[in-house]
Amino acid sequence: MIKRLNPRERWIVIAGLVLLGILSFWYLLLNPYFETMGTLDRRIAADRRNLTRVSQMSEQIIRLRQQLAGADLHNLGGKPLFIQVENLTEQAGVREQLLAMRPQPVTTQGEFRQQLVEIRLEKLSLAQLVKLLHAIEYRSGGVQIKSLRVKPRFENRSELDVNMVLMSLEKP
Repeated sequence: MIKRLNPRERWIVIAGLVLLGILSFWYLLLNPYFETMGTLDRRIAADRRNLTRVSQMSEQIIRLRQQLAGADLHNLGGKPLFIQVENLTEQAGVREQLLAMRPQPVTTQGEFRQQLVEIRLEKLSLAQLVKLLHAIEYRSGGVQIKSLRVKPRFENRSELDVNMVLMSLEKP
């Protein structure tokens, strides 16, 4: 069939076939290869960033473990958490608003004992709550807030109802 074409038509047909071959080679082989390589390069960059974050977090974990090992977590002052929480409420001046104090079962996590006390306070002002939180944070000697729930009262929106769980760790 090509032999019946004149030379100029043959060149056009050959050029068309070469162009078709180049386009087929590009779309069937090279383009998917380059797209896959670009995707892999982006994944490598993302994995490197994640690896950097993981190494930073592992360094932070090591520092925190060293701080925890260096901390003196033996029962601070020999007082149970229940008594410490009672003293904190007296220091903050919210003993009258204390409705309930419920000690939770002592749990053991690794080499540490965890004591929990749930307290419920009613009709606190925002200033009283801040004073109590400040006392827990800075004067408690190892007591931490595990959970805190604050709701405004229905009848007076300036007064708050507070439920919180306080925690302390100690080495047995």
